[in-house]
Amino acid sequence: MIELRKVDFWKRAIEAVSFFVPQGNFRFSEKGIFFKATDPSQIILVDYFVDKKLFDEYTIEPNFVGIDLIAFNKIMQRATTRDKLVMGVSDSELKIRLESDLKRGFKLPLVDVSEGNVKVPDIKYDARVEISGFNLKELLKDASLFGSAVVLKVSNGKFIVEARGPQGAMDSEAVGKAIKVSSKEGVTVKFSLNFFQNIVKEAENEKPVLIELKNDAPMRVSFSIGESRIVFYLASMIL
Repeated sequence: MIELRKVDFWKRAIEAVSFFVPQGNFRFSEKGIFFKATDPSQIILVDYFVDKKLFDEYTIEPNFVGIDLIAFNKIMQRATTRDKLVMGVSDSELKIRLESDLKRGFKLPLVDVSEGNVKVPDIKYDARVEISGFNLKELLKDASLFGSAVVLKVSNGKFIVEARGPQGAMDSEAVGKAIKVSSKEGVTVKFSLNFFQNIVKEAENEKPVLIELKNDAPMRVSFSIGESRIVFYLASMIL
């Protein structure tokens, strides 16, 4: 049985994951809950872990179960700040209860998700950019005025975001205390703007988002959701 009184971070995490992955496998272990999966297009890999210490109660047999994440997300979006979340796993279903003034029970049948062993890329990145969720979202909104793709450049301690389209172009930079940049060498990489925007949708505005870059390699984007941390890998596009 798993109990969680502060349900908001879990609710937001499930929403972030389910946007890209309709079905996936959760591993309930002695350390906590692991989730690794790629989206159907194989463009994004999601890597999420919740330490068991974040739960009010965590007494569950180690298990590996497939879940319909879209249906799970619909249930979690019904949770309020007053609710306590209670979850349990049987041989055939995930049992979910939301308890406050109302005690609501839900059951989701387990599904067979055959995705093999999802391997997290082992990449030695050349550049690291730490920027607030708010500033990153604003830069990406500006980029969306002109294109469906965004070019990220790191050079001489600068982080530049570019977008081009038939109607014009955008070339912006975060400066001063708004950003921390470190790099071994210059990096220029192109990504899908829509995917990038949806990755950081659940990032908190006042907390940092860490972006790690390397030429011709997937971008690693990580940020906190409550006290847990979520990591996304986004495949690069041809420049």
